[in-house]
Amino acid sequence: MATALAQIHLKASPGTKSFLQMAAELSGAANLTDYILRAAITRAREDIAEHRTFALSDEAWAVFEQRLEAPVRELPHLCSLLNSPDVFDRPA
Repeated sequence: MATALAQIHLKASPGTKSFLQMAAELSGAANLTDYILRAAITRAREDIAEHRTFALSDEAWAVFEQRLEAPVRELPHLCSLLNSPDVFDRPA
């Protein structure tokens, strides 16, 4: 069964298109679409990874670990809020 493909439409100046076409040819990409998709996917992975991981110094890591391992604080107002009926539980 063939996989359905979604279209992505781009507009660029003729100079930009020529520039990208040249890069696609030099890279050995099958065509301009493959080149642009490969570059976009690579960049998307980098952007997503930046938001999934973070680096900490040894000192910052120690503080982070300490806070993770600390006992849970009692927050009565939060407990009350979480235990109260929400708008979906109230009669109409």
